[in-house]
Amino acid sequence: MTWAAILLQWKLIEPDLHQFYGIDVRDGTMRSRSWRWLKLRIEGLFGVEHSRLRLHFYPPKKSRKG
Repeated sequence: MTWAAILLQWKLIEPDLHQFYGIDVRDGTMRSRSWRWLKLRIEGLFGVEHSRLRLHFYPPKKSRKG
């Protein structure tokens, strides 16, 4: 997985950042933050079980009932 592939999912990242970190990407605060700051938070979304970003790249496995 590349950063290009991850950032193509910005429509998922933006609401996840707001929901899980309280970050409003449109309020201008991020302009004063470093790329590292944003990168760590995006990486953190992969550790949040129900984040949109994680579910996109790692959808739940379908259980087999037999």
